[in-house]
Amino acid sequence: MILYTILPNEAVFPTEQSAYEQQQVIDWNGVQLVVERTSHSECRVVQVLSTDPQDFLNESTQPGQMLTLTPPQK
Repeated sequence: MILYTILPNEAVFPTEQSAYEQQQVIDWNGVQLVVERTSHSECRVVQVLSTDPQDFLNESTQPGQMLTLTPPQK
């Protein structure tokens, strides 16, 4: 595969994995999101993983929004 781009190699092929280690996929009210942990109980939305256009219009799940995580009920 040949990739033609004006971006430097570091932007296309990041060598530092620490940013990706903090990310995880969660299910938030039926919408799958890629989030990045900011603390034990909070995370920031990085990406919406959905095929429903309405999920992208929901302000509470837009990238950059902060979510408060609660432990699962037993």
